Amino acid sequence: MKFGSTRSQLYDAQQTARARWQAALEDWHDPAQRDFEERIWVPLDEQVATVIRAVDQLATVFTQIRTECEFPT
Repeated sequence: MKFGSTRSQLYDAQQTARARWQAALEDWHDPAQRDFEERIWVPLDEQVATVIRAVDQLATVFTQIRTECEFPT
């Protein structure tokens, strides 16, 4: 199982979303923006970061499993 491309896609999507959020903040300064940021944006960004760390950990575990379970040639 390969995790590199999945991780890269998640990371790239997060970076794109962060850039767009920063662009939106240039023109959006009202209570709705603050509410959205607090209730939606911050938790989502944190969850994506958590998922990326989990993918990194899974990649490490699967690499170890593959190494330990392969038959010598």
